[in-house]
Amino acid sequence: MPSPMIEVRSLRMYFPVGNNLFGKRRQLKAVDGVSFDLYPGETFGLVGESGCGKTTVGRALVRLYKPTDGQIIYQGTDIAPLDEKEVQPYRRRMQMIFQDPYASLNPRMTVSSIIAEPMKLQQAPQDAIDARVAELVEQVGLKKDHLNRYPHEFSGGQRQRIGIARALAMHPEFVVCDEPISALDVSIQAQVINMLEELQQQMGMTYLFVSHDLSMVRHISHRVGVMYLGHMVELAEVEELYSNMLHPYTQALMSAVPIADPDLAAQSRRIVLQGDVPQPIDPPPGCPFASRCRHCMPVCREALPGMREVSPGHYLACHLK
Repeated sequence: MPSPMIEVRSLRMYFPVGNNLFGKRRQLKAVDGVSFDLYPGETFGLVGESGCGKTTVGRALVRLYKPTDGQIIYQGTDIAPLDEKEVQPYRRRMQMIFQDPYASLNPRMTVSSIIAEPMKLQQAPQDAIDARVAELVEQVGLKKDHLNRYPHEFSGGQRQRIGIARALAMHPEFVVCDEPISALDVSIQAQVINMLEELQQQMGMTYLFVSHDLSMVRHISHRVGVMYLGHMVELAEVEELYSNMLHPYTQALMSAVPIADPDLAAQSRRIVLQGDVPQPIDPPPGCPFASRCRHCMPVCREALPGMREVSPGHYLACHLK
């Protein structure tokens, strides 16, 4: 395999949430020791339920957040400890497509100004900006007469296309797609996904695709990582993961995917999790999934399982296997 574009090592992202009754500082452990690699030209899917830390990982990778601890090795350079001035040269090479197309666009700026903003921040010449804006509008399926309109004049799908054009303005190598279709109608979702795939083929970009939609993740991803309560619990190539789920949480998560065929749906078995989700503030020791796992053993409540390779390219964090 080629060398990784990005190597994430023991990434931690903690947020202070005040002090407890004894004056001890409390921290919300949104991401707690996540490690994985991203390879050039691939789409890495990141799945898990709400609050598991998927978006926080994406924001940390593009340095919207400065990690509490760990490494983000981008093409040989650890960008995690860099300050804002030092990280600026990497900003143009990494971009993010945000989840909400209604909140991520400035309502007081025209489409042309929104797409041009990253290039103006990088002090590109105006003629180059104008040419690039015209090119991007065509690439994302909008019209040139849209350039002087404002975001409120567009549908959700069109707004997301504007956000995608803005993310691509500086020819990025790496793009975090943070649930880019969750706020869109089903009829529009396939169009946006197909456009992202076409742009990836044309520009050779690497994607981190964060989503709740497990069927869409299977369609677009090359490899998939499953997160639970700030931890990566399973990681494998997409077909290996969907056909050979080993972690009890992955099995429960995949069992919730709707099946269109009524005969197959009747034969499938939904795994309903019992128990409560631990608090990410001062979580209990051991495996984060222990309180809901139907296979929980005494060791699960005492020791955190490490991530290990159980078969070529298939990684698992579980005491059971």
